[in-house]
Amino acid sequence: MANIRVLPPEVASQIAAGEVVERPSSAVKELIENAIDAGATRCDIAIDAGGITRITVSDDGHGMSEEDARLSIERHATSKLNSVAELFHLTSFGFRGEALPAIASVSRFQLHTRTVQSASGIEVRVEGGQLLGVVPVGCPVGTTVQVSDLFFNVPARRKFLRAVGTESAHASEVVEAAALACTGVTLTLRRDGRQVREYLRVSSRAERVPQLFGTETMACCLGERGPLRVEAYLCRPEQARSGAAGLRILVNGRPVRDRRIAATVAQAYGSVLERGRYPRGVVYLDLPSPLLDVNAHPQKSEVRFADARAVTDALYGILTRSLAGAFGLAVPARRDPPLTSEPYRERAAFARDQHHPASSLSAPDPSPAVTTLDPLPGEASASNGFEAQRTEPVIAVRDSAASPIRPGPNLSWSRLRFIAQLRQTFFLCEGDDGLYILDQHAAAERVTFTRFRRAYQSRAVACQALLFPATLEVSVREADLVEQYSQQIAEVGLDVRVRGPEMLSIHAVPKLLQRASPERLVRDLLSEVSRTGGRGFSDAVDLALATMACHGSLRAGDPASPSAATALLEALDDADFAGYCPHGRPIVTFTSYAELERKVGRR
Repeated sequence: MANIRVLPPEVASQIAAGEVVERPSSAVKELIENAIDAGATRCDIAIDAGGITRITVSDDGHGMSEEDARLSIERHATSKLNSVAELFHLTSFGFRGEALPAIASVSRFQLHTRTVQSASGIEVRVEGGQLLGVVPVGCPVGTTVQVSDLFFNVPARRKFLRAVGTESAHASEVVEAAALACTGVTLTLRRDGRQVREYLRVSSRAERVPQLFGTETMACCLGERGPLRVEAYLCRPEQARSGAAGLRILVNGRPVRDRRIAATVAQAYGSVLERGRYPRGVVYLDLPSPLLDVNAHPQKSEVRFADARAVTDALYGILTRSLAGAFGLAVPARRDPPLTSEPYRERAAFARDQHHPASSLSAPDPSPAVTTLDPLPGEASASNGFEAQRTEPVIAVRDSAASPIRPGPNLSWSRLRFIAQLRQTFFLCEGDDGLYILDQHAAAERVTFTRFRRAYQSRAVACQALLFPATLEVSVREADLVEQYSQQIAEVGLDVRVRGPEMLSIHAVPKLLQRASPERLVRDLLSEVSRTGGRGFSDAVDLALATMACHGSLRAGDPASPSAATALLEALDDADFAGYCPHGRPIVTFTSYAELERKVGRR
């Protein structure tokens, strides 16, 4: 084992840069936050080749003196923090003094800055962490930072970057998040010389949200519980999407990622949202700084709450009532956490020490119980945090077995005799050995998926042109994905064209999926491709085909004739892995005649 030694400064800087600057959008985020912390009312961002070739961020903030400009590229030099105690009372975005030196260590870096008191400005030039010079220059009041050839001296990092379209989309998302966070700042974004975004400063969050979400119908959800204040703008349930990419979360004005909060927002809609679907919109949470730890992630994209469970419970109670009133939804039920547990007492004690009674966040919610919600990730079962109210008596005999009896692997579907459709959801069929109950949607989904996948693999997906093209509003990132994978999308049977930074037009859909909404099919495809993080269309195509097949198949609630049911049974014989739908749900439940005789006392 080698002897312990102190790393050279340039190596330490590049290690630190790896935590702070993951990709070009990370640098854009840090530079925008510096501009806002400097009191800017306007911030102009320009990127070339997704930010890999060049990033320029200009602001009209206070600017820096020559001494401060020199210190700004030194590690752990900051004007925003003086003591550990101030970590729990931060009002600025930055506080570590790592961003500029980290960026400068992996790029060709140039900074121009001038204060209002100075007759001239200062230029600082750094290349790969090495200071090349500090000279006076003419420039306007404020600061302009230009970052060129990002990761030029770290080729191992550069090869992990995605396609230009993907990196551009990430940068656009950073600008959108900054616009939501800071309503009093005008932000513009230019990509490869073309302006694609302009968010003029406004006086309130309610005015900023339409700038990003357009004319989409949004419910305004306002409420307070103890020290927590919630302001949320959320879409109608039918506009929800797979994955939480369209849901923005801001805590004390800081854009963050928090899966538990996202899950709580989705659950506030009750049973009208399928598992895995989340609304589009933005949720602002504001609470006293001592109840937060913002020093929890190198990129400051996560925060820790002194009492996370109390926050989510309060958020849930506020949103359920607001959404029920706005969209006419049933109010789901969710029990409050026990207030006597040791972890809760510790968090409550912390809050009391800070003179903010967090226990009041968990005041009981008197809303009536009308449905059952899925538990949050990490919760063992519904009985731990949720309950349902039964509204109808149970009149069926319930099987004592832990799981339904299923047929053997050699089942011939076409030999079953269709008897009836039950509740327009199930097919009741008779076999030589017992009764078979098929989930009509799961069976149809398996057949559609098999046919669709085979057609795609042979590049022979038949298209159906639409009489009138459908238009679809999307995010910048999704529009970039359509441009990037236009050929592969066409091979799926979709004719989709980019009509603007956030607008697509759909001209044809696969014939196999004519039942489905064209807009839903495109959203399904883009959602799955987005989940891969830009790693490639082939990584996502199977899941995308499965989701598209789901929405293009016979649904629960659709009537089916005996001939259609028989045709579906025959088609299952030719389907791959026909006992389950593409998402893994069983298609059939089987009860043998012997089991029936036992249940009615004939055995």
